[in-house]
Amino acid sequence: MRQLFLAGAFAALGTGLLIIADQHQQSNSRPASLPELSPPVVTKTSVHAAGRIEGATENILIRPHFPGRIESVLVSRGTRVDKGQVLFRFESNRYEAQAGLASARLSAAHAKRMRLIAGARESEIEAAKQETVAAEARYESSRTRFDRASKLFSRNALSSQSLEDYRAEHDANLALMLAARERYRTIKADPRVADLMAADAEIASAEAQLEMAEIDLQRCSILAPCPAIVLAVDINPGEWISPEMPEPALELSNTERLRVVADVDERDALMVNLGQACEVTADAMPGQFFSGVVVEIEPRMEPKKIYGGWAGERNETHTRRVWIDLKTDVPLPIGLPVEVMISAASAMSPR
Repeated sequence: MRQLFLAGAFAALGTGLLIIADQHQQSNSRPASLPELSPPVVTKTSVHAAGRIEGATENILIRPHFPGRIESVLVSRGTRVDKGQVLFRFESNRYEAQAGLASARLSAAHAKRMRLIAGARESEIEAAKQETVAAEARYESSRTRFDRASKLFSRNALSSQSLEDYRAEHDANLALMLAARERYRTIKADPRVADLMAADAEIASAEAQLEMAEIDLQRCSILAPCPAIVLAVDINPGEWISPEMPEPALELSNTERLRVVADVDERDALMVNLGQACEVTADAMPGQFFSGVVVEIEPRMEPKKIYGGWAGERNETHTRRVWIDLKTDVPLPIGLPVEVMISAASAMSPR
């Protein structure tokens, strides 16, 4: 029995060893698993957008400072003007007269102050002196007569009515003498500080009135605020216009430099940054390329407003508007549609 038990145990042990060896052989013959590969990442190096040419600033709307009738219009649609060039003029007769009147008032105020400082002329001083001497003589004569009349009245040799007549004459001549003395003293004296201050105030007021009149006269000539091209003219000589008119008199585009305004698709909105280099082309000028730099980026998204019309363009989308300074001396027309390629390789800082 013992021999049979040992034989069974060895048989079971052998069977187990055979199973383990078979499993080991199968594991060695199985091929090794390969690592999983992620799909390749495609990085965009540029942003494609539709844009248009515009001036260095928003279009400039010219309106008058005050109502008036137009005398002449010196520009037309498409005229290129320099800064300070006259665009149109108002009839200015009224303002010329106001300026002349203000100038005359200023001259009179200066003359009045000069008379205060110089004092009266010698002839005026002498006349005042003689008038004072005469007034004193008349007073002395009337005083003598009044004294004699008073003595006669005390002796009942003169009526009370006659005494009152002498008294009235005496008082009148006394007042005239005092007035003559005061005038003589005043005409000889130096000007008072208060008089000089009043004269200075009158001069300052006249100067302010003249300055206002000259400003109104200057505003009769409407000047170009910067180098520009005239986009629209909505006035004619002889018309009456005012600042409240619904349409501007003129519309200008600032041509100090040209720039492009472009709408970047929302999928590329975070790829645009200040300082990125750009390349601009136009169907109107095939084969020509203009370089530029992103100088301004709209901080908000808005519905798309500028369309390129190329295949695959998304129209019903939101965009981020960017402004690009162009480096060109070519006088490109305002509003010209262009295509923009913005390089994503260089930028100042993410926006």
